[in-house]
Amino acid sequence: MSLRARLAYAFFLLSAGIGLLSLLSGYLVFRNLVERDIALDLAEVTGRVLRALEMTETGPRLRQADVFLGTHYVFGFRLLQEGAPILEGGFVPLEGEAWRTSTLPWGEYRLEVHLRVEEYQRALSTYLRASLTLLLPLLVLAALLGFYFAGLLSRPLQELAQAVESLSALRFPKPLAPARERELARVIQGFNRLVEAVRRALERERFFTRYASHELRSPLAVLRSQLEAVYGGLLTLEQARAHLEEALARMERTLEGLLTLSRAEADLEVDLVPLDLRRFLAEYVKQQEGLWLHPSPKGPLGEEPVWALAHPLVLERILDNLVENAFRHGAPPVEVHWGVEGAEVVLEVRDHGPGADEGALDHLTQPFFRKQKGQEGLGLGLALVEQAVRRLGGKLELANADPGLRVRIRLPRWQHAAANPSS
Repeated sequence: MSLRARLAYAFFLLSAGIGLLSLLSGYLVFRNLVERDIALDLAEVTGRVLRALEMTETGPRLRQADVFLGTHYVFGFRLLQEGAPILEGGFVPLEGEAWRTSTLPWGEYRLEVHLRVEEYQRALSTYLRASLTLLLPLLVLAALLGFYFAGLLSRPLQELAQAVESLSALRFPKPLAPARERELARVIQGFNRLVEAVRRALERERFFTRYASHELRSPLAVLRSQLEAVYGGLLTLEQARAHLEEALARMERTLEGLLTLSRAEADLEVDLVPLDLRRFLAEYVKQQEGLWLHPSPKGPLGEEPVWALAHPLVLERILDNLVENAFRHGAPPVEVHWGVEGAEVVLEVRDHGPGADEGALDHLTQPFFRKQKGQEGLGLGLALVEQAVRRLGGKLELANADPGLRVRIRLPRWQHAAANPSS
């Protein structure tokens, strides 16, 4: 049985139990009222008979002959002496009819008063039938509502189950919508974070595998060819040593770069906070030599804070890579610009070097890419920058500034950070 069916069945049983309990309690209350009315009516007709009886010299007789007139009760009485009736009147109980009898002493006699209670029982039966007739559609309605609300409760779990099946097959589902229930909302939120963590882990694995196979292929080929030449007697070990050491050094640099990228991805798991970009850049530039800070003409004037949604350590790492790249491959002066464009905060680092070929601009953020063969470095600076900018929810743009290279970063602007400043 599915969870939805279980929930609907439980809701139906609960509703049926409450309905039957209400019906039973109502029936008991109504029956008590009927019993009270029977007792009062029986006491009334008994009083009528007692007031009408009198003792004469010839024996008991009715003082009033019209004791049965002027009343809607159907009743009768018998006056017994040693079990034998000596006086009776009214209606006599018949077999199969509903009567209620009251017995009491009257002198040396015993008086029995009979009251027909079929109308009372009919009223009680009518009440019970009406209650059952009303209860049946209510149970049907409870079943329908139970099935509907069970669907509402189980739908997030069904979506979560489908998402888990997709994730187990490495088909990453879309983020699940948050549920209204607090417990389910926490489960769904945790699952969404799990999906994103698994996605990033697989991306790191694919990235590592792809670039490791690409970058290590050439030095491995050099190692193999040099060793074959040594074993074949074409080269001596001394002649091949330089090529072997160079290939090994390249492999070490490649592995070091891949590990750097992997560690950098793990280090970027931080919470974003509101950050005053103007103040942060002013403090950062003070600690650097040959670095100039210029506000953009589009930026706010005065000392008004410019809030961005970022993290100080991540943003500092981005600037360190950009500034190092500008001084290494460009030329001073190196300038840092900031500004605001709509819902974005813009951060820009520019040098005055030769820039980059237009055909190479789209490849500068690829790991291990170098504009020229034999160029110093691993070609990871801009790759690390792009990785960190994506973590901040921003966008990286590269363009030639004539002269120099302009690297522009667009970050989300924090509109309501004045109440929660952070540096």
